[in-house]
Amino acid sequence: MHALSHTRSATTVVRIALIATIALVATEFIAGAFSGSLSLVSDGWHNLTDVPTLVLSWIALYLERRPPDPKKTFGYQRAGVLSAFVNGLLLVVVALYICYEGYERIIVPRPVGTRAMIVVGLIALVVNGGISFGLMPGRNDLNLRAVFLHNLGDALSNLGIIAGGWLIEKTGHTFIDPLIAFLIAGMILWSAIGVITESANILLESTPKGIHVDRVAGAMLSVPGVREVHDVHIWSLGSRSHALACHIQILDMTTSESERIAHRVREVLATEFGIHHTTIQFEHTHEPGDFHRYMPEPVPMTKDSGT
Repeated sequence: MHALSHTRSATTVVRIALIATIALVATEFIAGAFSGSLSLVSDGWHNLTDVPTLVLSWIALYLERRPPDPKKTFGYQRAGVLSAFVNGLLLVVVALYICYEGYERIIVPRPVGTRAMIVVGLIALVVNGGISFGLMPGRNDLNLRAVFLHNLGDALSNLGIIAGGWLIEKTGHTFIDPLIAFLIAGMILWSAIGVITESANILLESTPKGIHVDRVAGAMLSVPGVREVHDVHIWSLGSRSHALACHIQILDMTTSESERIAHRVREVLATEFGIHHTTIQFEHTHEPGDFHRYMPEPVPMTKDSGT
């Protein structure tokens, strides 16, 4: 219920952010065209990429609320991850375009209207800062984090535009404008790489960030009755949902006894690592002794790997 309420409130914030961003983009393009400021135009393009970002995030938030069905047995949790991945790629394209335009402005300098830069920069700072503040509670969700990073980067670039307008007015050096555009492009690339990397890791079912298989296996081995853990696989269903599958060796015992061990293992996984979706296969043994060991996946042997 808490997750559903959080998703609905996030959807409202994203909807408001979409309307405010469209209005801001129109303002920056018009002001940039009249003032001749590349930093304003580039920030307008940067904000324009927030529009598909917000639309994709809005769709992803809707899909994430849908329950599992026979075709999507895990539900639609990865809709937000896929949205974040696409948004990251869009950010890279925009950053490269801004760099190209900045290079053109350095080769052929153009006059810049500093007053428009400062006024519109202040308006944009208020809008992007407000959106970022509204999205702060949802930063643990990769989909919402992508939107948060978009708007936080926008807010930081707005500060650069304001400072750049003031410096150009004081010094008369118009090359400051494309330099600010390069700075904006660098911030865009930095945030894009992080989002692309994390979303790609989830889509490729890599071990979730911050979780180490050895530690997870060690925690399971600490449960009384567990003798051996092997064939451990950990992956993410979505940005906040992790899953695990493994084989656990125990002594030959009744089903009720083994179920108590399974319950305790799931409890440890949930409380210590936030892993709530588990598939545990028990293997029974009559081997005497009380040992606890983790058997990682064997290294494939080749003709040259040993003697």
